[in-house]
Amino acid sequence: MEFRKDYQAARSLRLEGKTYGEIRGIFKIPKSTLSGWFSGLKINNKAKKILESKKKNGYYKLVEFNKTRTRDILKENENIRKEYEFRVGKLNNRELMILGAALYWGEGYKNFNQKRPIYPYLCLGNSDSEMIITFIYFLEKILGITKDRIRAPIFIYPGIVPEEAINYWQKLTKIPRENFRCQMALNRASQGERPKNLLPHGTLQLRVIKRQDFFKIRGLIDGIIKSL
Repeated sequence: MEFRKDYQAARSLRLEGKTYGEIRGIFKIPKSTLSGWFSGLKINNKAKKILESKKKNGYYKLVEFNKTRTRDILKENENIRKEYEFRVGKLNNRELMILGAALYWGEGYKNFNQKRPIYPYLCLGNSDSEMIITFIYFLEKILGITKDRIRAPIFIYPGIVPEEAINYWQKLTKIPRENFRCQMALNRASQGERPKNLLPHGTLQLRVIKRQDFFKIRGLIDGIIKSL
């Protein structure tokens, strides 16, 4: 009997222009049940206009809600970024030493066979300008490697003008211009096709041809590993 009353009352509210959400708020009835009750229910034009108006208002409220939420998220992201930026502060020499070794550990040439009499060299390549600048600072400050000792091959792709790539990296790093050269980088995977905006200036390698410097960084990496 109670179920029948709810059914009749819910249908009456629907005919008055109430939304599913409004009716559910009154009777606590699942949406699937309401869908079954209202299937085939003919609603007059007045009720249709009311529902259409509520639908539009709901849409605009949702749009405004999403805009506000997006602004709040962006603001929160920036606040978090700033908080952790300030936590770093000024790096001392030991911290810079560990940072440089960690960068090389992740991005530098490391593979060599110690059983063979070969002479490894320092080589770190990346397209991230900030990483390149940071590693050069490490080389100068910690290892005492001056920029005139750094060789700087640039791996470019079709569509990149060699002279423009050299100008960009030379201005950024202040490495002597004669230490730069460009080399076309192609592989089977790309088949010579690569979006121009992906690596607009190519990938720069920093090379120092001195095995002693290589083993200095190798030692720093080993020290980090053993300290954990």
